[in-house]
Amino acid sequence: MFTFNHISLQLGGNTILNDMSGKIAKGAVTALIGPNGSGKSSLLSVLAGLVKPSAGDVNFAQQPLSSISRAQLAKQLALLPQRNPVPATLNVADLVCFGRHPHRPWYKNISNDDKQIIDWAMQETGVKQYASQLLTDLSGGELQRTWLAMVLAQDTEVLMLDEPTSWLDISHQLGLLKIVQRLNQQYNKTIVWVLHDLNQAAQFSDQAMLINHGHIVSSGDARSVINAKDVSEVYQTPVTSHQIGSQQVLWPEQQQ
Repeated sequence: MFTFNHISLQLGGNTILNDMSGKIAKGAVTALIGPNGSGKSSLLSVLAGLVKPSAGDVNFAQQPLSSISRAQLAKQLALLPQRNPVPATLNVADLVCFGRHPHRPWYKNISNDDKQIIDWAMQETGVKQYASQLLTDLSGGELQRTWLAMVLAQDTEVLMLDEPTSWLDISHQLGLLKIVQRLNQQYNKTIVWVLHDLNQAAQFSDQAMLINHGHIVSSGDARSVINAKDVSEVYQTPVTSHQIGSQQVLWPEQQQ
């Protein structure tokens, strides 16, 4: 789906990404993990075509990413950023409707097909019952699922999510993770997401890239990449691995 070769990114005289090469598999859920400031969100922005790398090349669906127009790309991949402004005058259905913009000229009204996809996106993310509610009246979890419904209504093969569970309580985190997992399994959506919770990344992702100081430390099967040794070194925090039920869980060691 994505391949990138020797990409680097410099911003304001600082090297953010340094000679990165790798690939994102079609139909897989891939987690980008690493400490704060490691380059995860920057790599996601480069893959989404929002930021042009200073060096190297990115291919998407066997085409140079730079050769695909923004209009064409918006029909193939959708990005949910970390933070989004909350328009006080919009309701849930209004916001989800914005996801259809790449598929119709601005001067055309919403078609019946658009309405069906909008309805499907709200149904899949569990916000259909809030369709007429103002965004400002939603809880954090409801609002995040509404943003997810908007990018889902874009009807793309690829969903890119930057820290989608941040600021959510554990119940809403798990709810959103399960929705995304279902979208992958049921509709074969390719998912690329930035996650901070390593245990959630291991549980809900097929593949993972461990990033540190703008370099890819390791990549591959999520459960292999997210191991106690590499995590301890990259995060500079000793962690141990524990078997809890059917899950292998990483836990920080108590330091004296």
